[in-house]
Amino acid sequence: MSGTSRHARIAAEAAAREAAERRSRRLRGASFGLIAIAVLGAGVYLAGGVFLGPRGTTEVVSAIPMRVSMAGFDPAVIRAKPGETVTLDWWNTDGAIHLEGGVHTLVSDSLGVRLELAAQSRKTITLTAPAAPGDYDFWCDSCCGGYESPAMHGILRVEA
Repeated sequence: MSGTSRHARIAAEAAAREAAERRSRRLRGASFGLIAIAVLGAGVYLAGGVFLGPRGTTEVVSAIPMRVSMAGFDPAVIRAKPGETVTLDWWNTDGAIHLEGGVHTLVSDSLGVRLELAAQSRKTITLTAPAAPGDYDFWCDSCCGGYESPAMHGILRVEA
């Protein structure tokens, strides 16, 4: 074998290896990009309830919007006058997989309520404020630590 053909063969093999490495780098880069887009898209979809707000529309224009999630009730304090009917547009941003029985609840012995709200849903609810001014506690007891969880409490504050 002559020195020139040997050098040509070595150069051709080196060029083929470089081309294969470039293709491999491009394929890895494209794969990483697709995976990153998929992960970010899934995150936006799953967090959509938190960032994009409640789905659908409320049936009552004057309803107070109140979100429930694993982070608690928002707002955590609802204000009312004694005996006033309070209408809440209550919406749940959590997925069913995160909730015991697939629901969050709004429970209050002092208000005489026990309501459930399915995952990623909303509904309009009404509460009647007690006649006596004061703070009336409500909580979620379906998950999240129940009554013992400080995050899962809200207050109906009745002010004269």
